[in-house]
Amino acid sequence: MKNTILISLIMSMIFMLASCIPEPVDLEIPQAEPKLVVASQMIFDQILLVQVSRSFGALEFSEEQSDTLNQELLNQILVDSARVVLISYNQTDTLIGVGSGLYLGLNTELIAGQTYQLSVYDSVTEELVFAESEVLPQAELNELDYSFSFDSITFQDTVFRDTALAVSIGFDDFLDENYYMVNMYRVSLDTANNNLEGLASTLIGDGGNTTFALTDQLYTEQTIRDTLVTTQFRPGDTVAVALSHISPTYYQYLSTRSRSAGSIFVSLLGEPVSYPSNVDGGYGMFNLHLPNIRFLILRE
Repeated sequence: MKNTILISLIMSMIFMLASCIPEPVDLEIPQAEPKLVVASQMIFDQILLVQVSRSFGALEFSEEQSDTLNQELLNQILVDSARVVLISYNQTDTLIGVGSGLYLGLNTELIAGQTYQLSVYDSVTEELVFAESEVLPQAELNELDYSFSFDSITFQDTVFRDTALAVSIGFDDFLDENYYMVNMYRVSLDTANNNLEGLASTLIGDGGNTTFALTDQLYTEQTIRDTLVTTQFRPGDTVAVALSHISPTYYQYLSTRSRSAGSIFVSLLGEPVSYPSNVDGGYGMFNLHLPNIRFLILRE
């Protein structure tokens, strides 16, 4: 009898708890309106590289699509139908489209203290976005050296080798509060000489494009010295090291991107709305700078 009462009480409690579980509610999360996304980078002294893509909601694609950048997805993201124009105080330059959403300006003359405007017009959707960037004075890369460190692990008669490149730099800091960027990218002149698309691919790099954002608030001396470590390069590579003086907004953008662990050119699946942006009517960051470039032929 006691067992029967106990079982009845337990069943009653189960039914009571079950009745407290709310019914599932269908939620409709509004997605941000798709907009043009602009990313830019100065390569060498006068080459401007701009990538134009399109934002999309994080829920618009299945998990399987997010895992792989298939061609259908790329066709929806990358914008090859744009007219990209750089307007300066004395000239207007229409950039050359080379495919994959990339546009090149091969004779971009930058002058410190001048403000430049970028306009991007997509002829398919008739979207038009603008952005502006002021060119800051060029920083001088006075000291440059490098060294390799090698770590080896043996597993079942197989040796796995890890290579790290440490690049030591030194440059004079400007007065007041300043921000800097150091780019390292692999250079392949044979590929670059073939065509413009080959040049763009070479400049972007295949896993060989590394960016460091620096602020002088972390250094106490007028001459900033630091050692930057990357695993993207190997002995035998020719690497361009570019030091640039950048704006606080661009520094914030690079820092945010670094925390997201994404490259400016291949992190196409992130939500651009979470990044700082100076693009009027769209997303992304347009920045011009005067890189001071040195080349290293890496040897062990």
